[in-house]
Amino acid sequence: MNWTDSQRWISLLMLILNGVGLAGILLGFGERILQFTALNLLISGLLAMAFDWDSRSRLWWLAAIGGWLAECIGVQTGLLFGQYNYSEGLGPKLAGVPLILGILWFVMLMGFGHWTSTWVERFHWSQRTRKIATAFLAATLMMALDAFIEPVAIQAGWWSWSNIDVPWTNYASWWALAFLFHLVPKTSPQSKGAGILVLIFATFFILLNTFQWTA
Repeated sequence: MNWTDSQRWISLLMLILNGVGLAGILLGFGERILQFTALNLLISGLLAMAFDWDSRSRLWWLAAIGGWLAECIGVQTGLLFGQYNYSEGLGPKLAGVPLILGILWFVMLMGFGHWTSTWVERFHWSQRTRKIATAFLAATLMMALDAFIEPVAIQAGWWSWSNIDVPWTNYASWWALAFLFHLVPKTSPQSKGAGILVLIFATFFILLNTFQWTA
C-alpha cells in the first residue's frame, strides 16, 4: 500500500482509539468508557475522512445525510427498521435520531463499498455485473455487521426495541438501503480510510459479542 506518513499516523490513531476503548470495556470499565461512544465515533469518522480528503466525494455526504434521514423515517414512523427509540447515550439528537449516526452510516457504506469494489474489480465482468455484485456484497456485509452491533447497542443502552427481539425488517432495510446506495453512479469508489475503520469497528463488535462485559 502506498500510504503517506500522515495516512499511517491516521490509521494508527484510529486503531489506538478503538483498541483502548475495547480493552477498557473488556476489563470492566464499560460504564465509564461507553460515555465517550459518540465522541470516539466522531473523532474516528473525521480521521477516516482526513485519510482520503484529497479524493473526497459527494458520496460521503450522501452516505452520511441519507443514512441519518433514513433513521429519522424509521424512528418517526416505525417504517423501514421497526419500532425503536434512541437513548441519550449517543449524543445530541434531532427528530429523535443522534446526529452522530450520520458518521456511522458513512463509515459502513463507504468502508464496505471500498473493500467489495476493490475485490470485484479483479474479475473481468461487465461494468453492470461488477456494480450489482459490489452492491450485493457490500449490502450483505453491512447487514452482517449490524447483526453484531445490535446486541452490543442494546446492552450498552444506545437504543431499544419495542419488542424483545430485533425484527427481521431491521436487517432487511439495512440490506436494501445499502444495496441501493451502491447502485448510485460514481467515478471513484475508493475510500481507504473508511475501509480501515469499518474493519476496526467489525473487530470491536465481534469481540464484544464473543466475550462477557458489563455496561
